[in-house]
Amino acid sequence: MLEQGQLLKFTPFTFKNGANPKPKYFIVLGRMKDDVVIASLPTSKDHIPETMAIGNGCVNDIERNVNAYIFSEGEIVTDTFSFPRKTFVYAEQVDEYSCEYLSNMHSDIDDLGIILPELLKDIIDCLLSSCMLKRKYRSVLSGYH
Repeated sequence: MLEQGQLLKFTPFTFKNGANPKPKYFIVLGRMKDDVVIASLPTSKDHIPETMAIGNGCVNDIERNVNAYIFSEGEIVTDTFSFPRKTFVYAEQVDEYSCEYLSNMHSDIDDLGIILPELLKDIIDCLLSSCMLKRKYRSVLSGYH
């Protein structure tokens, strides 16, 4: 059973939009129903405008519609894992996945542990600060505070 804060790596991940499968990290942010999770697929793709300072933690600029939580390379995320390069969680990319969809993927799944509680709280707070987060996810995630 998938639980909030669980960090997985799918090799490969099959995208709902039909894009070519590839290895992807997967963060469980919450549950909508017993069989549906709200999750993020963190990425190393930097979509932050060059004029904005990038460190780590939450970046939120309402005027520019920019929201991301940034993990620094090597930052401890779970008890035993850190991302190998700078990694981004974007509010507009948060999506829902049925457990059936995930279990039907023909991939190796590595359980990398549970994201540290204070870090998970920071990620969710960051996502909730964005107008880019879908309303149906907002109500579920705000219940985790």
